[in-house]
Amino acid sequence: MFFALACFVLPVYAQTLQCTFTQSRTIHASGKVINSEGAISFEAPDHLNMVYSVPEGDYLIISGIVLSSCTNGQKMVVDTSKNPRFRSLRNTLLNCIMGEYETAAADNDAELEVSEKNGTKTVKMTARKPQPRGYSQIVVDYNKKGHPVRMALEEFNGITTEYQFKY
Repeated sequence: MFFALACFVLPVYAQTLQCTFTQSRTIHASGKVINSEGAISFEAPDHLNMVYSVPEGDYLIISGIVLSSCTNGQKMVVDTSKNPRFRSLRNTLLNCIMGEYETAAADNDAELEVSEKNGTKTVKMTARKPQPRGYSQIVVDYNKKGHPVRMALEEFNGITTEYQFKY
C-alpha cells in the first residue's frame, strides 16, 4: 500500500517533483511479489499524491496532517496528528523524498550510512532494535539532482516495498 539535493538545493517550500513509479511489494514468508505502478506529484513540505494506474483506483495522498489511501477498494482517512503509526509513515515518506534522511533516521531510531558512487547517493537507515511495527531498514538512492530514484522499505514483519522513480 505504501510509498522518494546535491547540485543545488531549493528551499524546502519551493520543492516540487513529478514522476512515475513502479512498486514491488515482496512478502518474504511466501515469496509472493505484488507489482504496481502509477504517478507521483509532490509539493514540499507536506503534499504527496501517489495515484496508481495498476491497480487502477488505488492511491496514497498526504495533505498536511491527513493521510488518505485506497487499497483494493478499501478507503481510509487518518489524522496523523492523532495516530502515531501513520504519523511515522507520513513523516518517513516525506523526509525521504525531501532528502531529510537525518531526520528520517532519528525518527525511526536508526543508524545512518551514506555513500556515493557514480553520481548516486545511497542512504541506508538500519533500526537500532526490533520493534513491533515500522521499518527494520530503509534504503534510498538519490540522483545528482537530489531526487529519489529508488526507495526500499523493509518492515519488521518481513514485507519489503521497493519503489523505482522515473523523472
